[in-house]
Amino acid sequence: MSPLGRLRSANSSRARKVAVALAGVLLVAAVVPFVVFAVPQVVGADHGYVILSGSMEPALSPGDVVIVAATAEVAAGDIVTFDDGNEVPTTHRVVGTQDGQFVTKGDANEEPDSRLVARESLVGKVVLTIPLVGHVILWANTPTGYVAMVVAPLALLLVTELYSWARRGDAADTAPDGVDDTENEDDAPAASTDADQADDAEAAAAEADAETDTEAEADADTDAEADPETDAETPSRAGTVAVAVADLKLTLLASGTLLAYAGWNVYGEVTVAAAPDPVSVGAATAGGLGLLFAGWVTVGAWHRARTADDSGSASATEPLAAETDGGTDTGGEPDADGADAEADR
Repeated sequence: MSPLGRLRSANSSRARKVAVALAGVLLVAAVVPFVVFAVPQVVGADHGYVILSGSMEPALSPGDVVIVAATAEVAAGDIVTFDDGNEVPTTHRVVGTQDGQFVTKGDANEEPDSRLVARESLVGKVVLTIPLVGHVILWANTPTGYVAMVVAPLALLLVTELYSWARRGDAADTAPDGVDDTENEDDAPAASTDADQADDAEAAAAEADAETDTEAEADADTDAEADPETDAETPSRAGTVAVAVADLKLTLLASGTLLAYAGWNVYGEVTVAAAPDPVSVGAATAGGLGLLFAGWVTVGAWHRARTADDSGSASATEPLAAETDGGTDTGGEPDADGADAEADR
């Protein structure tokens, strides 16, 4: 490869690495808010809620997510979430206390709430606000949104992996042809050299004894047997499809994340409604199957690598054993060369 080509290849590789790193940062930034909402314990909180009304604007808007800590101390001016008897808890600001209870009011409301909030009715204090994420969460809780957010990423990942594997398979199929052509070109001058050496060998063989001729024939047979084995390895390598380690890691990460998120939803649905949603069960099943498949491919690749290493170690020791056997009389009987030598004497 020319210096210019090597420079372009290095720049392309560097740009690819930067793009992958940037994509990883964006992916983490997009996923972290949803992880915090689903598992608020990662930030030391206890609950996560989506704001549905505009009673707390401009501090909180519909679609914002609030993370609530149950054990935080509450004082006047804090935003709290409390149970007021409705199906969905209310999030308002504490504006004072009365008879040991809290007086609450929405920032956008003109009057305080008509009911006082007892301490035992408090769910907790708002310790973190994540804007706009609630819109995605509310849409994801619908069957259409849940299926779209689960099926679309999996389908995209599957198509990407199949395309990558297909390109590697095509590259593996075309690689041996180029190698064979190069080898044939390199062998052309070597063939004439071999012919000259053969002429010299014939001249020397005419003056040599029978034992030298036998050893030369044995060497020629050994070379002839080595070439078919080398040629036979090329088709088997061309028929294999390589899977990049990065692809396996991405598949394991995506499947594990899907399984964890869907499993968490199933757990919450069973706790609240005593029955999981079929969509959540399907997503958890898809994540589990993807995780099992990626794990099976990983374990299979590791096993094949270990087998190849063992085979390589065994083949490396075989020529030494063959040379030892060929030079040792194992049966106690003279071989053909020994018999000829005895006959000559």
